[in-house]
Amino acid sequence: MSYKLAVIGVGNMAKAVVSGIQKSDVDVSEIYIFDKNKGQYDTLDTGRCPYVQCDSVKSAAERSDCILLAVKPQNYSEVLEEIASLENHNKKLYISIAAGVTVQSVSNALSNANVIRVLPNLPMTVGAGVSVICKNPLVSEDDFSFVTSLFNSSGSTILIDESEMNRIIGVTSSSPAYVFKFIDAICKGAIAQGLSEEGLIDAVCDVFIGAATLLKQSRENPEKLIGRVCSKGGTTEQAMLKLNNADIDNIILSAMVACTNRADELGKCK
Repeated sequence: MSYKLAVIGVGNMAKAVVSGIQKSDVDVSEIYIFDKNKGQYDTLDTGRCPYVQCDSVKSAAERSDCILLAVKPQNYSEVLEEIASLENHNKKLYISIAAGVTVQSVSNALSNANVIRVLPNLPMTVGAGVSVICKNPLVSEDDFSFVTSLFNSSGSTILIDESEMNRIIGVTSSSPAYVFKFIDAICKGAIAQGLSEEGLIDAVCDVFIGAATLLKQSRENPEKLIGRVCSKGGTTEQAMLKLNNADIDNIILSAMVACTNRADELGKCK
């Protein structure tokens, strides 16, 4: 089966999905798009799969087999209400990528339609994302395989139970911001010590990429690799002492818990 995909809301994540489709063999024959801001269409990737600009949510949804809901959580009710006015709307497959919006809440609004909840992250926009997909036993194997392939086209995917979804936001979805913050702090620290800013971000990014690649390929414990960088009485040991004294582990934990708490709050507002 070749899917006709509607994309409702054409922000960064939706564009990444479309880009992945254009560069892969994902089984999509047509793409129908709708966004209130038509300027979003200007930067959509084109390629093997044509896309059609629609004048409403309803127009895009009624022509599709699968609908990607890529609008902000606060706009979900309005969008779902419009889709629910379609005949046979509950026979379609829905993909929800909004933080805090449960499968059950979307399904209820759409007359018990099949819904798959996905949590992508920003690196997906450069084909290096990590998307978390909730298991849903009510969805057919073919539909679930299709959704997995859709997000694998822009990175990698992991499967979890929905009960764990809010807790994983701080692990995969929000964590790129932690990495950006750490890179920014290293660059600012270098400049504060008189080093040139030229080429600095590229160098530090390459350090992060190299370190992550080493960790992933070696399959070693991160603490063991820290030990390999640290020499007793050396420079790195002093740096790690500062980080440990600042209780960086608990700082990161508190940031992650804040993500979870906010996701819980957003879910209660639905």
